[in-house]
Amino acid sequence: MTHDGIQQVAYESIVLMKYVFSLPLALIFLLTTNPSEFAAELNKIGVSYRIAYAVALTLRYIPDVQQEFVTISHAQQARGYDMSKKAPLVQRVRGAAGILMSLLFSSLARIDDISRSMDLRRFGKEKRRSWYYQQTFRRNDWVVMVGMVVLVLLEVVLFRVADGRFWWPI
Repeated sequence: MTHDGIQQVAYESIVLMKYVFSLPLALIFLLTTNPSEFAAELNKIGVSYRIAYAVALTLRYIPDVQQEFVTISHAQQARGYDMSKKAPLVQRVRGAAGILMSLLFSSLARIDDISRSMDLRRFGKEKRRSWYYQQTFRRNDWVVMVGMVVLVLLEVVLFRVADGRFWWPI
């Protein structure tokens, strides 16, 4: 194996490790975080309550979209769309497009319902709002916040030192 081949394998293994370690953490965050608590804490650290509430709606909406995808997929299969590996590629693509279009239209309808209900409740008319879930920062919260700031600063320094690149093939 040439020197370039070894570097390519090293680079690919680093990318693989990045995904192997970050994907489970993202899934753990999504599955264990209460969206209302997360929005309240985002607002507490200075994020606008409109943005914090949008993040909470997004986190709350992800499981609904997953469930709706499964429901639409089962309905398509009941109508005779075969999307297994036995079906031709064109038929699978057509079936996936049908699912995605149905999912898109149902998502847009749900977004319209939510935005209308928020307008009727005068969301965004006031500068501040109260939160049902609001907790005080504890010592561990401050330690994590300081640690994250240090990590971001370290990343910025490394970015400057390496002229914007983290991987330098030789």
